[in-house]
Amino acid sequence: MTNDKNNRSALANFLDEYEDALQFIGIAAMVFAILQIIYFQFYVDSAPFYSYLRFSAELSTGLLNLIGEDIILAGRTLTSTTGPSVTVVEGCDALRIYSVLVAAIIAYDSSIKQKVSGILIGVSIMFLLNIVRISLLLWIDIHFTDVFDLFHHTVLPFGLWLFAMLYFYYWGSNLVPKEQGA
Repeated sequence: MTNDKNNRSALANFLDEYEDALQFIGIAAMVFAILQIIYFQFYVDSAPFYSYLRFSAELSTGLLNLIGEDIILAGRTLTSTTGPSVTVVEGCDALRIYSVLVAAIIAYDSSIKQKVSGILIGVSIMFLLNIVRISLLLWIDIHFTDVFDLFHHTVLPFGLWLFAMLYFYYWGSNLVPKEQGA
């Protein structure tokens, strides 16, 4: 009986000590789950989704052409005149990484104005970084084919995740404290 009482007491102490962190994790997980349901049930395979992928492919093509690569776009496939190509498909959209960032910002204890500006700025920067990532994939395939898979599956996705974490940390560290009652 004493062990049960001690275990309950330890659990109560743990919950009291980490209440804010557990609340943050719970809200972030719930928001992320809702965003994932929306993504997989309503967005993937929709006309707006394919328009988004096409737009990302267009911007990536433009960036590569701007730096002197001769790239042709057909649908969502960027093809170098030297042969290599990449197709922008589900997973190239980086929307799941955006969802983690959005969920963390929504769960964070800050004002609505701070959350909205944090989301708009963070997702905008992440979108631009994702365009660079897509462009880099084809550029790497053209010039350094032997490391394409490493960059495609590990280095560049890790870079996006790292940026999202650093952005969230920077954003959260530089907030003006929320006013009482706001």
